[in-house]
Amino acid sequence: MKIRNLLWMLLLPALLAGCKTEVIPSGDLFITTRYEGMAENNVEVWVYESWQQFQGYEYLVSGFTNDYGEITFTDLEPGKYYLEAEKEKSSYFVLSKVDSVEIVDGRQTNKILNLESPAK
Repeated sequence: MKIRNLLWMLLLPALLAGCKTEVIPSGDLFITTRYEGMAENNVEVWVYESWQQFQGYEYLVSGFTNDYGEITFTDLEPGKYYLEAEKEKSSYFVLSKVDSVEIVDGRQTNKILNLESPAK
């Protein structure tokens, strides 16, 4: 009986250690796009993991803003990301913005992208 209890005491921690699940650190990114102080819908937003990937147009994820100019990207690894947003208002008029943001583990990062028109 003592041997059996001893075996359980030795094996139980090993069995429980094998049941651990690895939690991958991640955070969310909530972006609002604006133009002249107003929310801008249907803006395409690209998220890049590095400046080199930005320069090579190798984006991690992309999407379009909703009617309120908002978009959320979830489960991003902590670190610095580069953002690009663009909306074609007409064939001659494109709004855009490039910026960067730092994602923190376990948190939602909020970012406002103020779109700019081309220089005249």
